Amino acid sequence: MKKQMKNGMIKVLILLLILVGAYGLWCHFLTDNVIWKKLKVNGIAIQGMTKEEAIDAISRDFKEKYQNTQMTVTLNGKKFQVSVYPVLGLDVKSIVESAYSLGHGAWYTHGTDRIELMNNKTKEEVTLMPEARNKDELDTVLDEAGILNGSTTVQTSCELTDTDLVITKGKTGIGPDMDALKEEILRAISIEDYEAVIECPTKETPPDELDMEVYYEEVHTEAQDASLGENNEIIPAVTGISFNVKSAEKKLKKAKEGETVTIPLEITLPDVSTEEIEALPYLNLLGTYTTYGGGTDNRVANLKLAVEACDGVELQPGQIFSYNDTLGPRTEERGYREATVIVGGEHAQDIGGGICQISTTLYMACLQSDLAIVERHNHAARIDYVEDGLDAAVVWGGQDFRFQNNSAYPVKITASYDEKEEAVTVSIYGTKTDNNQVEITTEHSDANTCRTYRSVYDEEGTLLRKEEVGYSQYKQ
Repeated sequence: MKKQMKNGMIKVLILLLILVGAYGLWCHFLTDNVIWKKLKVNGIAIQGMTKEEAIDAISRDFKEKYQNTQMTVTLNGKKFQVSVYPVLGLDVKSIVESAYSLGHGAWYTHGTDRIELMNNKTKEEVTLMPEARNKDELDTVLDEAGILNGSTTVQTSCELTDTDLVITKGKTGIGPDMDALKEEILRAISIEDYEAVIECPTKETPPDELDMEVYYEEVHTEAQDASLGENNEIIPAVTGISFNVKSAEKKLKKAKEGETVTIPLEITLPDVSTEEIEALPYLNLLGTYTTYGGGTDNRVANLKLAVEACDGVELQPGQIFSYNDTLGPRTEERGYREATVIVGGEHAQDIGGGICQISTTLYMACLQSDLAIVERHNHAARIDYVEDGLDAAVVWGGQDFRFQNNSAYPVKITASYDEKEEAVTVSIYGTKTDNNQVEITTEHSDANTCRTYRSVYDEEGTLLRKEEVGYSQYKQ
C-alpha cells in the first residue's frame, strides 16, 4: 500500500514538473512585441499592433479629425481664423504604454497574462480628448492669423524722396491684448468649444517707437563708383545717402501724432557713373595670359619698363601693333639695364635683357583673343617661362613681334607686373561679338622643332577653323 502511494506521489510530481516545464517553455516563446489587450482608442482597435503602429494610427486619426480645426476671433469689426491644431495634442504614449505592459512584464507571467486576455470577453474602449499640450505654438498661430492687422494703431512711416526723408508720426489706436486672447483660446480648448467666436480683448496701443539710429543704418549708403567686375560685368554706380540723425530725432520727438516732418538728405554722387562705364569701348575681356619669372633687379627693372610701354595701348580696327616700335631702343639713357639675353642659342648679358617675357606673354594673349599674328619669332634656345612654340623673341633693329587688330572694334592692351608673385599678366579688351572658344596646341616633328596651332570652336563645341600660327626650331 505504501509502495503504491509512493509511486502515485512520484507520478503526480513528475506530472507537475512536466506542466511547470511546459508552462515555462510557453512563457519563453511568448516574446512578441505587440499589444495583447483588447482595447479601442478613439475607435481604433490596437490589439495586435506594436506600440509604434498604435501611436501612429491614433495620431493619424487625430490629425484627420482636427487638422482643419479653427476658432474665429473678432477684433475691431474684422474676423480672423485661428488654426488651433498646432496647439493641440493627445496623451497617446501613456495609454499605449499602459496597454502594452499587460503581457510584457516578467517572462514567467506571460502565460497567465495571455490566459487572462484570452478569457476576457470585454472589449475596452477609451476616448482621448485633445489638450493644449503645445502652448508655445500659440504665438505662431496668432501671428499667422494676422490678429495684429486688426489693430487701429497707425505705425510711424518713412519715405525717401530724391531730396528728403519724409516721416509721418504714427497714431495710438485700439489693438489686441495678446496675453488675454491666449487665455481665452486656452479656455475654449479646455471645454472643447472649437467653434467658439472669441471677441478679442483689447487695449490702447501706441505706435512702435522709431529708432532713428537703426533706420539710419538701413538707408545710409556710401557713394560707389561704377566699375568692371572680374568677369568684365558692369558693377553699377551707387549714390551716397545720409542724413542728420540727431536733427531727425528732435523733429520727430516734437511732432504730434499723425504729423509729418521732413529731413533733408545729404546726397553724394559717385565720381564715375554707370553710364560712363557703359560708354567705354573695352567692355569685354578677349584674352589674357600670365607668365612667371622675375630674376635679378636689373631684369625686373626691364620688365617694368616694357610693361609700362605696353599698358594702355589702343588699336583701331585694322591697325598693326609693333612691339619694337612701342618700346623703342633699349638704351641705358631710357632706363634699360644689363641682364641675361639669348644670343645664338647661348646666354649672354645685354641691355634690355628679359623684355622677351613681355612680348611672349602678349603673343599668348593675342592668340587667346583670336587676333591676327603678323610677325613672330622663336628664341634660339628654349626658355623656362613658356612651353615650346609659345615664345616670341624680339631684337631691336631685327626680330619684332607684330599683330593686327582684325576685329571690327577697337582693342586695348593692359599689362602689369606683380613683384610678390613675380608674374607678368597681359590682357586684351575689346568688344566680343560671339561666344567662341580658342585652344592653342603645339605639335613636335622632332625634339627641337614644333608648329603651333590655333583652333576656334563655337559655343556648342563645333570646330570653326584650325590655323598654323607659329613655327619654332630650337638649338639642341
